[in-house]
Amino acid sequence: MSNRLGVYTDDVYRLVEDDSGTRISSDRAFLLFAHQVGLHFDEFVVFGRGARSDEDADYVLPPGIGLVSLPHYESLRRLLQVARSGIGTARTMWSGLESVDTVWVFGPHPFGYLLIALARLRGKRIALGERQDTWHYHTTRLQGRRWLPVLGAVRLADGFHRLLARRLPTTVVGRTLAERYGLDRSTVLPITVSLVPERELAKEPTVRDLSEGVRLLTIGRIDVEKNPLLVVDVLAELERRRPDRFSLTWIGRGPLEDEVRARAESLGVGDRLTLRGYVPFGPELLHLYRDADLFLHVSWTEGVPQVLVEALACGTPVVATAVGGVASALDGGKAGLLVPPGDAVALADAIEKLIDDPRLRSQLVSYGRDLVHGVTLEAEGARVAMFLGGAQSARAGSI
Repeated sequence: MSNRLGVYTDDVYRLVEDDSGTRISSDRAFLLFAHQVGLHFDEFVVFGRGARSDEDADYVLPPGIGLVSLPHYESLRRLLQVARSGIGTARTMWSGLESVDTVWVFGPHPFGYLLIALARLRGKRIALGERQDTWHYHTTRLQGRRWLPVLGAVRLADGFHRLLARRLPTTVVGRTLAERYGLDRSTVLPITVSLVPERELAKEPTVRDLSEGVRLLTIGRIDVEKNPLLVVDVLAELERRRPDRFSLTWIGRGPLEDEVRARAESLGVGDRLTLRGYVPFGPELLHLYRDADLFLHVSWTEGVPQVLVEALACGTPVVATAVGGVASALDGGKAGLLVPPGDAVALADAIEKLIDDPRLRSQLVSYGRDLVHGVTLEAEGARVAMFLGGAQSARAGSI
């Protein structure tokens, strides 16, 4: 009897044609984790918007993964595009469901609800997925009276998603968010989206000489919810306290890049800040983690940030704001120092505390390495697959 998994996320998949056929790729690193889960099924299919392209996105799907290519629209704000794609989306979903036995639907999203309804009609097993606190995410980004109608729709969608979670198996990223979905129910599984294979875990804490300089690293989208201007304020505060001692590299891209550069120049730390751009998950990114002396994370809102798992796995000490599932991910501060959100002075204090105390750094790194050992890509992929109904034995290795 076949056991085939389909995954829906509201992502765009690039379709690149050449002499060897059609390559499918995505900009979402989550694809790597979903693929690992899919390895425990007989077949793995993704549902998502398809778009013809001349260039691959950052992550190319391995051969053998199927794509149910839904009609493309730019975003839900383009209401006419969304409306025009509706009938085609329903038809494609209906036919695509023929190739799966279980469908794992991430949301909340209106087309995700459409897929759930069609899957129910076709008698498929349905599971939900939630990767972030949707309401908090949108209230952080959409501020002002003109966004009230949109926020009202988000509130309704979020509430409906939680209502569905009372009836359907649901994976939720992070224990903190899972508690809001009903952690006491056997149908709710808190998960960690880990991309780090077991072979990449740091073996022993690295002893570093920080007397000559300290290399800070932060990774994430340069957007409102990541609070990027605070990173610059922290760097400026550290420069004021210990001139020419600190430098910071930001891995990521986003709409606030120019504001970040301007803020750094105005505070006199433009030469201490490097905006590196996006680096896909892989050996180069892991090298950047290992090369850094300290990892800094200052978001306003988070589920369980993948970057924290990656930093801990690479043996990089962490200072982070205690928002969302961050405190849980760092086991209440045992795997990294926690500070209140939005407080540049507290962040600078925590950074100085870490760099001045090598024993504390070693203690945090060792604890963090042990903490993430149980949530490697392989381990977490197998656990989620079992919850979704996949094979109980691991039939494939890492990516």
